[in-house]
Amino acid sequence: MKIVAGKLMTEIRQFFYRYAGTYRNHTYAIYSRLAHVPVGHGGELLCRRIEQEYRVGPLELNREAILRTTTSLHNRQILYSDSNGFQMQRRVFREHATNSIARNYYPMVQSAFIEDSQSRLVLLSEQAHGVSSQGNGQVEVMLHRQLWNNFDWALDYDLTLNDTSVVHPVLWLLLGPWPLTAGLRQRSGLALQHRPVVLLRELNETAQNHPSPQQQEPVTLPPSLHLQILSIPGWNYSSNHREHLQNLQKGHGRKAKADLHRVLLRLHHLYEVGEDPVLSQPVSVNLEVVLQGLGPVVEVEERSLTGTWDVSMLHRWSWRTRDGPHSRGLRAPGSGMKVTIYPKEIRTFFIHFCSSELLVDSVNSG
Repeated sequence: MKIVAGKLMTEIRQFFYRYAGTYRNHTYAIYSRLAHVPVGHGGELLCRRIEQEYRVGPLELNREAILRTTTSLHNRQILYSDSNGFQMQRRVFREHATNSIARNYYPMVQSAFIEDSQSRLVLLSEQAHGVSSQGNGQVEVMLHRQLWNNFDWALDYDLTLNDTSVVHPVLWLLLGPWPLTAGLRQRSGLALQHRPVVLLRELNETAQNHPSPQQQEPVTLPPSLHLQILSIPGWNYSSNHREHLQNLQKGHGRKAKADLHRVLLRLHHLYEVGEDPVLSQPVSVNLEVVLQGLGPVVEVEERSLTGTWDVSMLHRWSWRTRDGPHSRGLRAPGSGMKVTIYPKEIRTFFIHFCSSELLVDSVNSG
């Protein structure tokens, strides 16, 4: 084990070897990182997590590598995980006569957590894993496996996974009271999935002597909203999707050309109903104010999730709910550029600008 302490981060390096006396090629390695960052704006901590990166493999035949975390939480072997990266589901441990361990493993696409009446331990992942709670206060993650089963009972399940690779999964661990971790889980998951890319280059003489052009105002949104897409669509067709398909069937398709007068905007509400007393509330935003740095907005056109259909042309299913139906997907008459995003809702818009000059300058500067 080696501890490397720095001004911004402390890293604990642990190496595990398959055989005693062989200290050249380790089979497992754990890199635990704890950041030391100053307090941000408003007294908010900029880093509330422990990052762990693993090096696992190559494994021997019929071996599985798991990470088991044991805590003092009384979760009664109840686990919460997301099966689609969108919604958390409650997973209750159930005893089975055979193969009880495997039957209590569940998918974790992005996050999982265990909790009791006071605290919660959250795991955030860069990629999908299997996760389980095999004991009270325990949570374990499947990191890697190499299986070659030829038993008669296993032939129908196709359990063979002859994977001899080396994997490098990354997990973030958050531990704290319910209110704190509920607000941090979604935003921290986004930070892990969309980590910044740092590019370095040498400044030439021209760049050193001439200051950079004035930067456009950044797009700012409330903390419960995620900007999934803000881009110029690479196609130019009629807003009437049926008309566009008919033109393609008749052979009247046009060459794809970007429309520099509009952008595709997709907003996603990160939180579920009741997940957080503040962040789970519906959020109203004025798109004209939010996008004023790109230019004057003249029209907001709501589209389907993929952007291909006008929502006014869609025939949605009507479901009977306990609280009764409420209008989603359509802006209220007279609301102008103001839209409301409900918990876990995703809405897509075409934003039309009166001039493409500022939009082109923003794209070129980015």
